[in-house]
Amino acid sequence: MTILYISQDGIADHIGQSQIAPYILGLAARGHDIHLISAEKDGMEPILARYRARFDAAGVRWTVVRYHKPLLGTLRDLVAMTRAARRIARVEHISLIHCRSHPTMPVGMAVKRWTGARLLFDFRDFWADTGIAKGRFVPIYRFFKRLERRFIAAADHVNCLTERAAAYLRRVYPEQQASWSVIPCCADFDLFRLATDAGATRAELAIAGDATVLLYLGSIGPDYLLDRMMALFAALRGLRPDAIFLFVVNNAAETVHAAAAAAGLPREAIRVTGAPRERVPALIGAANLSVVFIRADLSKIGCSPTKLGETLACGVPVVANAGVGDLDALLDPAVNGSLTVTDFAPATLRDGLERVLHSSLSGAEIRQSALAFSLESGINAYASVYEALRGGS
Repeated sequence: MTILYISQDGIADHIGQSQIAPYILGLAARGHDIHLISAEKDGMEPILARYRARFDAAGVRWTVVRYHKPLLGTLRDLVAMTRAARRIARVEHISLIHCRSHPTMPVGMAVKRWTGARLLFDFRDFWADTGIAKGRFVPIYRFFKRLERRFIAAADHVNCLTERAAAYLRRVYPEQQASWSVIPCCADFDLFRLATDAGATRAELAIAGDATVLLYLGSIGPDYLLDRMMALFAALRGLRPDAIFLFVVNNAAETVHAAAAAAGLPREAIRVTGAPRERVPALIGAANLSVVFIRADLSKIGCSPTKLGETLACGVPVVANAGVGDLDALLDPAVNGSLTVTDFAPATLRDGLERVLHSSLSGAEIRQSALAFSLESGINAYASVYEALRGGS
């Protein structure tokens, strides 16, 4: 019997390579029969070919539809995914539908009506609220927000990324009788390992071996508090004048340099680089600590930063801001050498940095503390959800 996995995020996207494909391959290796539908952007053919070969070898069937940009493009994607799902439902016995985030739920609900299959709503973060907060394509995000209650009511199981999100949704939608789970974004601990030659990586980046390196990993955009990160780096330069701020990003290099200049930070103290996924662990390993500063509002109570598990797996501690997902509960100087700051005042940032820099925990101990974020742990958790739903419990 088939598990139909539907995602509007592409496998070739960074998020697809880190948070979709590894799970599907792991679940297939545990005997789950999966057919994936994903929306892929143009120009990704080499990456798609690589994953096509991996999925074929694992027995995963994969139907690709072309990704289109919002607003009307999202509707075109939904129509294409619905048609693909109907074709699949005609020839395969679908027992479970796994819908990744809000956009795929209309498709999943249609498949449930046709087949009677059980429906897993993988809520992820607050997709609709995040889109509304960003202020772009607001009509389509409001459209999906209005449907959210129906999505949850239609689901046989709802998975969230954080405990705070699950508690909030239970309170807002008390009529929902489905089962719930919380599975955070996990990291491939076989890929993200302790650095073995940080000196060589630093040399490639023209960073001195004894410099203190602050890392930011991820995207630059309205969700990420770049000016606050620069304030943290300024505080670090007050403690360690030789400090370097390393950005491993996939966009907006000039935006980074402009923010540094606005904060009065020298350009030579900034490194900006991009990297394929396989290269990222070495770059993380070149850092002494990392920063996760994200806009903290209602839309972010469901946020589980992918970079958190990846940096902790590499033994690098994290300084984050309070109020984002479960970070307040997860980060603890005594457990993982990391912490959250409650505000961005210079004294608060300086105190947080001193506590992290003076931690006695080794990289190996930080990595060990983060095993709950391992890919294996995440796959096992999803496998348990699948088995419970397919068993009807």
